[in-house]
Amino acid sequence: MKALNMVPPLDIQFCPPLASPEFYEMILQFALNLVVLLIISRGLYYKWNRNPDYLFTQLVTGVVVFLLCAMLRWVQLGLGMVLGLFAIFAIIRFRTLNVPVKEMAYLFLVVGISAVNALLQVSQCFQWIIFANIFVVGLIYVLEKVFFNIKLNLRTITFNHTDLLKPSKHELLLEELKELTELNIVRFEIGKVDYIKNQAQIRLFYSGDGLDNFTEIENSNDDD
Repeated sequence: MKALNMVPPLDIQFCPPLASPEFYEMILQFALNLVVLLIISRGLYYKWNRNPDYLFTQLVTGVVVFLLCAMLRWVQLGLGMVLGLFAIFAIIRFRTLNVPVKEMAYLFLVVGISAVNALLQVSQCFQWIIFANIFVVGLIYVLEKVFFNIKLNLRTITFNHTDLLKPSKHELLLEELKELTELNIVRFEIGKVDYIKNQAQIRLFYSGDGLDNFTEIENSNDDD
């Protein structure tokens, strides 16, 4: 009688007990990651960008990614399932506003550094964890301090001359915006345009204090 071909059971490694060295190692990594997230988000990002909404997003995302990656260390999953879990971040969309590129770069940064801090084991890769965190923090500091040290304020206005929105007339548009707002405008971004009402939403990036500067909440829904 032929032996039946038995399918081997799944090799599942459950989470370690609370009183184990692995658990305390994970607590140490979580504390390290939280300190690095605070340095990146509160110490570096908020110092030069001053946007509390993105600060909240970066901290929460970093913590969640760390916990997710930490659990993946103890539960052996297939590569397809792991990629599927991380694909969740690819389908998340900010439906209420357009996220600037710099804020997306910070968000990607906290996701990456949290994954590194969670997946690498302190007992085996301690020097690489410390090097990666110090390098990332140092790189951000140098970029913000040396290359992007000019602080720009943001204001969104409604502009009523859509004829100046043509690329060939952007120089005239910039002069018109400076004369209209009396601000030292460095650059601008054209948002939602309504040619029927002859209106356009324009984001102004300007240097200086701006006595009446405030944080605006944009409710435009950009459906692609």
